[in-house]
Amino acid sequence: MKTHVKALIVGGGAVGTSITYHLARAGWDDVMLLERDELTSGSTWHAAGLLPLFNMSYATTHIHQYSVEFYKTLEAETGLNAGFSIVGNLRMAQTKERMDEYMVYASTAESCGVPYEWLSAKQIKSRYPLVHCDDLQGAIYHPTDGYINPADVTMAMAKGARQRGVLIERKWQAVAYEWTGSEWKVTLSKMVEKGGNLLASDEQVVVYAEHVVTATGNHAQRTAQLLGIKNTAIPVEHQFIVTEPDPALVEWRKENGEHPVLRDADAKWYVREERGGWILGPYERNAPARFEYGVPDSFRADLFPLDLERIEEEYMSMIHRIPSTETVGLKDDFNGPICYTPDGNPLVGPAPGLRNMWLAEGFSFGITAAGGTGYYLAQMMVEGEAEIDMASLDPKRYGNWITTEYTARKNEEAYEHVYILHHPDEERSACRPLRTGPAYDRQKARGAQFGCVNGFERPNYFGPLDADDNFDHDARSFRRGGWWQAAMAEAKAIREGVGLIDATAFTKHLVKGPGAAPFLDWFTCNKLPKIGRINLTYALTSAGTTRTEYTIVRLA
Repeated sequence: MKTHVKALIVGGGAVGTSITYHLARAGWDDVMLLERDELTSGSTWHAAGLLPLFNMSYATTHIHQYSVEFYKTLEAETGLNAGFSIVGNLRMAQTKERMDEYMVYASTAESCGVPYEWLSAKQIKSRYPLVHCDDLQGAIYHPTDGYINPADVTMAMAKGARQRGVLIERKWQAVAYEWTGSEWKVTLSKMVEKGGNLLASDEQVVVYAEHVVTATGNHAQRTAQLLGIKNTAIPVEHQFIVTEPDPALVEWRKENGEHPVLRDADAKWYVREERGGWILGPYERNAPARFEYGVPDSFRADLFPLDLERIEEEYMSMIHRIPSTETVGLKDDFNGPICYTPDGNPLVGPAPGLRNMWLAEGFSFGITAAGGTGYYLAQMMVEGEAEIDMASLDPKRYGNWITTEYTARKNEEAYEHVYILHHPDEERSACRPLRTGPAYDRQKARGAQFGCVNGFERPNYFGPLDADDNFDHDARSFRRGGWWQAAMAEAKAIREGVGLIDATAFTKHLVKGPGAAPFLDWFTCNKLPKIGRINLTYALTSAGTTRTEYTIVRLA
């Protein structure tokens, strides 16, 4: 084992292996990957391997798109077949509101170059007669979606990394991290098997690394404790079941290619073909968070007991949508930990407050995101910036106000809300209110309807207090929600008069001293305001793109 490396990647799942590969491909030839057990032994091995391009996030769409294109090249490079199948993805809608959501997404798809097609219920039935369509409004179809074998694609990336000189060490666990002022001192313990458990032995090695990346999956909370930081990556149980062969599907396949992946977002499940049968993956209510305080030594490449009662509603919905499955038996089942964060986005980028420490944690769609995460994180590490805006994945979006209990409950909520209608004015209620400003009670008494910013409750608008008013505060929409009239009245009042804005949730910095003005003049790209005045300005990245927006008030 090397004791001095340019970069040490901790975690040998799909994400960690991809980061290792892409750093080597970017020219870093002194890279080492560390895995505490065997490659893929965390959540990678039991993942369904779907590659959905649909995502409302610009950054995540780019990441997923890169992954799909990258995985196509691996067999030619490494000689390993990762079981990549492009079968298409039919995302169905039972309501007009769901079709509105797909229309909003379509603008993201177009900007990222992701192909799609609109299908009516009649067209769905014509193409895919096994699907019950009487209660469907339509669907958006992605012809380039598919799936891949998670273990095989990880092994292919590992081989590609080794071909570029990367060293992969198994059965070693990081037990301590220390920044020396110029590099990271990482203490490793050799892992040994005892009675089925994987335990740290007395054998230790110290590795010095200029950069460290943690991609520790289910072990993210332990990693955060070792680093002295907080993160919001905690796993939630995810179940999926595999049916026996469906005679109707087998018959249809005699004259057709593989059936596309089906997603009924309003019923909260996905289904894909599997050896003549189907895999059903539901996102049900009441799925519990796991490993809030660490992964037991006894839990390795293991699963939890199946809870069929919890997914009964989604199972019956599958039978409604694919009637031929009513008489098909169940062949296999899986219930394993999948990492989540409160907003469903992973944590990708610099660790808060730590130099040359990078996080790649909290992936709920890890196979889809692995390729792109490796590519864009390698850009951040090697070049200083990624070519796309990664702010929505920045680990710093969660501050020290988070708690383990908060994270666990919010991650359960995020899991349950995977297929919710993601309105632009969506608000989620779990663990709220958590942080409130001094005026919270007075604002609430005057009809404030709160949003959550940086953990703080902040008024989005003030609703009417008239008891006879039928104003619906919960009317979300992709067009004009129930808040429209109230917000318009507020804007008019401030435009024509004066108003107060609660800035409690904003981050505020006081910059003072003889060098304050020259520093801010260099740091931002607009002229500083005169004393007693205020202006809006921006900070740029090293590539000249926008980093963030600031409001500067000049006091002296």
